[in-house]
Amino acid sequence: MDAWLQPLIDWLNGLPLQATIRETSWALPLVQTVHILAVAIVLTASLIIALRGIGLVGRDWSLARWQARFGTSTVLALWTLLGTGLLMILAEPERELLNWLFRAKMLLVIVTLLLARGLARALRATRTDRPARPGVRLLAVVVFAAWIAVAMAGRWIAYVG
Repeated sequence: MDAWLQPLIDWLNGLPLQATIRETSWALPLVQTVHILAVAIVLTASLIIALRGIGLVGRDWSLARWQARFGTSTVLALWTLLGTGLLMILAEPERELLNWLFRAKMLLVIVTLLLARGLARALRATRTDRPARPGVRLLAVVVFAAWIAVAMAGRWIAYVG
């Protein structure tokens, strides 16, 4: 797979935007900071949904209502993560694209997004005046755990090659 990626890496390394990001001392730290803030939004929303799912917080609101409350900000944060993630790949394509942990993280992101989509659908189908089914509550906890795994993998990419 690395041989297949090398032409892409070479092309990315030749882009003017890539040189600008690498040569501007504040560009990559700014992109990483925005990325981390977006991760915090996704994790916070997911944590509240998971804690509500197991009944520890927010019992005055249904899970569906909590999902509706955080839906827009989570979607915006996910789009921000995509944009900043692409910029980080552009800044250091070798470090990212040739790293097995980055690849595993991307697979985990896809799985987590599918799980989160399933959770959102299940919560929209839940009447706001009724508690969510146990399976839906468990899925909320699984989605949170998966987002934690994604965040951990993201941090470890810098240390594993």
